[in-house]
Amino acid sequence: MIRKFSLGIASFVLVAAPTTAMAASFGLNLRLTVSVHCTVQHQATGFGAISGDAVSLGTFREYCNAPTGYDLVINYAPGSLEGARIIAGNDEIILNGSGQAVLSRATGPRMRERPIAAVPGERGFDTDRFELRIVPS
Repeated sequence: MIRKFSLGIASFVLVAAPTTAMAASFGLNLRLTVSVHCTVQHQATGFGAISGDAVSLGTFREYCNAPTGYDLVINYAPGSLEGARIIAGNDEIILNGSGQAVLSRATGPRMRERPIAAVPGERGFDTDRFELRIVPS
């Protein structure tokens, strides 16, 4: 009986050893794909307030997880807003009437909130609409 018990322990060790070695060399590769998502949300906080020659257009939040960055583009009616200055935080651009301009560029993912204001050109504000959109790089 003692002999059978010893043989049982030896068999268990022989069977368990390869299983333990296999578990140590087992690996798992996990791959996730995250889609690019970009948004711009306008908030009318302080809209219409005048500071110097600039008119407040509120604030906006921009979010984009594009790993290579993005452009923040302003679209407006072609032929309008010529000479108007758009100021977003520390970024500023003078519109040329083409209907589209790059307001700012980010070199990687970003999330931020900025005030936006406009200074009218020679013809004033000859349109009441423009659109901010994000274009991933």
